[in-house]
Amino acid sequence: MKTRENFTRVVAMLLILALAGSIGACKKKSKVPSKEAFLKEHQNDADPHAMLDLEYGKSDLIKAWGEPDFGAGYGASAAWTCGDKFILAAYNPDDPEKIDQLFVSCTQELVYLFSNTSVIYVSVPDDRIEPYSRCLMLVDEWFDPETLAALTPGTILQIEFDGWFMESFPEQISRPYSIKVVGQAPEADLAAIEEQTDYIRDNFTGEQ
Repeated sequence: MKTRENFTRVVAMLLILALAGSIGACKKKSKVPSKEAFLKEHQNDADPHAMLDLEYGKSDLIKAWGEPDFGAGYGASAAWTCGDKFILAAYNPDDPEKIDQLFVSCTQELVYLFSNTSVIYVSVPDDRIEPYSRCLMLVDEWFDPETLAALTPGTILQIEFDGWFMESFPEQISRPYSIKVVGQAPEADLAAIEEQTDYIRDNFTGEQ
């Protein structure tokens, strides 16, 4: 009889330990928020690249969110889609399990100027397009063929990217994760667009 009681106690203790381990595992997993929750909390951060004190690492993130939709890139090491936005993770090169930064993609509107071989020249408008507005470069391989073929001077593009720029002159956007046409510049801006195009051809591309 006593042996049976001892056996019952041992089984009960094992069940308690197993339950405690299961609860602990659930708590650990719950440290990773859903993509939607992370986006809601951080999409309006003043500094999207601010360091975050995360309680989880790369393997925890992938276990919760699945494999990233985009792999390594300049600045951000991985990207997950979340609606129209992207959540970007920068891994620590000395400790790949550690996440240095986890942030939401930046939205930027650009005005298409012209193409030169595989390079797309675009302008960054402020309140309005000026002849010497900031100029950036994109690479045509990032565009789908239909969008690329439809570009005309003044086409307004909207991109989602990591917010970093490669060191070049003009600067080059590191890697847009999405590009879409959202409009066309008004006819009143076309003269400024043409003037800026001439300036870039004369000073940056070597064309006359």
